[in-house]
Amino acid sequence: MGVHMKHRLAEIIPDFKDKKILVIGDIMLDKFVLGEVKRLSQEAPVQIVDVKEEYCLPGGAANVAANLAALGAKITLFGLAGPDEGKNQLFDELKRRGISTSKVIISKNRPTTIKTRVIVQNYQLLRMDKEDKCKIDNSTEKRIMVGILKKIKETDAVVISDYNKGAITESLSIKIIDLCKKHNKPIVVDPKPENISFYKGTYLIKPNVKDITSLMKSVPKTEEELENIGRKMVFTLNSNILITRGENGMSLFEKNGNISHIPTEAKEVFDIVGAGDTVTATLALAIAAKATLYEATIMANYAAGIVVGKFGTSTVSQNELISLFEKGNKKIKDISELKEIVKELKLNGRKVVWTNGCFDILHAGHTKYLQEARRLGDALILGLNTDASIRRIKGKNRPIIPENERAEMLSAIECVDYVIFFDEDTPLNVIKSIMPNIIVKGGDYKVEDVVGKDVVEKQGGEVIIIPLKGEISTTKIINNIINNHFNAK
Repeated sequence: MGVHMKHRLAEIIPDFKDKKILVIGDIMLDKFVLGEVKRLSQEAPVQIVDVKEEYCLPGGAANVAANLAALGAKITLFGLAGPDEGKNQLFDELKRRGISTSKVIISKNRPTTIKTRVIVQNYQLLRMDKEDKCKIDNSTEKRIMVGILKKIKETDAVVISDYNKGAITESLSIKIIDLCKKHNKPIVVDPKPENISFYKGTYLIKPNVKDITSLMKSVPKTEEELENIGRKMVFTLNSNILITRGENGMSLFEKNGNISHIPTEAKEVFDIVGAGDTVTATLALAIAAKATLYEATIMANYAAGIVVGKFGTSTVSQNELISLFEKGNKKIKDISELKEIVKELKLNGRKVVWTNGCFDILHAGHTKYLQEARRLGDALILGLNTDASIRRIKGKNRPIIPENERAEMLSAIECVDYVIFFDEDTPLNVIKSIMPNIIVKGGDYKVEDVVGKDVVEKQGGEVIIIPLKGEISTTKIINNIINNHFNAK
C-alpha cells in the first residue's frame, strides 16, 4: 500500500464518528469457557476440563454492532432474543458498549441464540450451540419494518448480518432493499450461501470462500476460476461482490468490471472468531464515510489483520486503524489513546497487566521479567520514566539511553503490547486513568510499597511480585564498564 493510500485512509477514519448505521440480523451471545485439561474421565473416554474463567461477548449481528460502536458509529440494532438469562447477559454486554437494545424483539417462542466455546490452552476444544432457526412470522417482520421505516431517513448505511438463524426472510430482505433504494442508502450484506439470492441489487455482498464452495459445489482451484465465479455473481446478483479468502486475503469484484486481489494483512493469526463481523462493520462504516469500495476493502482487510491477532470475539478501534496508516511507532501511546485501548480490552474480557520502570540499558533480566509479566494477562502496558523523571530519581548523569531510544527498544520486544511515558516521579496518575487489572513489579519490591496498589485492589485488581532471577542490573553494567574499560586504562 502506497503512501498516498495510507494518507487517504487515515483521513477517512475520523469521519466514522457518529455515522448512523442500521444493523439487522441474527444476534447471539458468544460464551467462552477457558480451562485446563490434565486428566480423562473415568465415566467415559473424554477429557475433563478444569474451568478457570468464563465470560460473554456479543456475537453474530450483535458483534457487527459492537465493532461499529468501537469504531465510533451510532447503531440501531434489529434482531430477536428470548425471554431468558442469555438475553439478559447479551443486553448487558451491548449496553456496556453504548448500543441500544430497544429495537430487539423479545420472542416468547424461541431462546436467545448462544454459542459456547470451550477453550483449552488457546485451542477450541468444543463448541455448543443453543438456538431455534425457525423463520420469523409475518407479525414480527412487520414490527421490524416499522422500526426501520422510522430510522431510514437519518441512516448513513445498512448492514444485514445473516447467520441463517431465522431473523432474515426473503420477504423482509426484499422490503429492506426496496426501502433503501428509495432513500439511496447503501446496504452491505454478510450472507449465508443458502440465502444469497435474497440480496439481489444490494450495494455489496460479502461471502467467504467456504460460502462460494457451498454455492458452486466445488473449490475454486485457481485465481482464474475464482474470477469467473466472481464475475458471474456480480451479473447474477447485480451487486458488487467481495469474497473473503482467509490467509489468501480478499477479492473484490465491482459492477464496473474492476477486479482487485488484496493480500492478507494478518501478521499472526491467534483466533478467527468474529473476524468476518469486523470486516462487515468496517466496510459499512467506510462506505458511509464516503470511501470508495476499493478504499473500504483495503481498510477492512487491515481491520481483519488486527482482530485475528486477538483472542475471542474482538473488535477494532479507530486508534488501532489510524496507527497502521500514520507514521510512528504503533506501540507508543499517549494517555487518551491508552484509555480507549484499555476500555476496549476490558469490554472484551481481557486482563490488562501494568508494569513500569526506567529500563535504562536494556538487559536479559529485563526481557525475562517482561515475558513473565505478559504471561499473567492478555496485554502488557509498560510505563516508562522520561529522562527528566530519571534525573530526579537517579541523578544528573542518568539516563544513559534517551527516552525515545529506550521506548523504541522496549517496543521491539514482542511481549510488550504498549508503552507510555510518564514524567512524574511515580506512575500513579497513569494507573488511576487506565486502571489495570494487575500491577507487576520485580522481587526487590514489597507488595505494600507498590505504587497504585490501593487504587487497583479497590477495583478488584491485584499486585504480583515477580522474583528476580540472577544478579544482573543496569547499575552493575555501568559499574562494570567504568571499572573494566575506563579505570583499567
